[in-house]
Amino acid sequence: MAAIEKRTSSDGVTSYRAKIRIKGFPMQTATFERKADAKKWAQSTEAAIKEGRHFKTAEAKRHTLAELMSRAFRLVRF
Repeated sequence: MAAIEKRTSSDGVTSYRAKIRIKGFPMQTATFERKADAKKWAQSTEAAIKEGRHFKTAEAKRHTLAELMSRAFRLVRF
């Protein structure tokens, strides 16, 4: 479920933080200048997570093609 919170800095600048928390997945957050942008991001990201299309970039960068191939060859028996 997505939640959007309004944040106001000490100098009066307003921003909106969108948080998505879905059981079994890490929490996702992003900050926007406009509330409409925060809602749009939250809806699209939440849908992508539920459909299995969302990949966190930090997690994806930790794995290499060589690692994938070594895993695949261990599973395949000739």
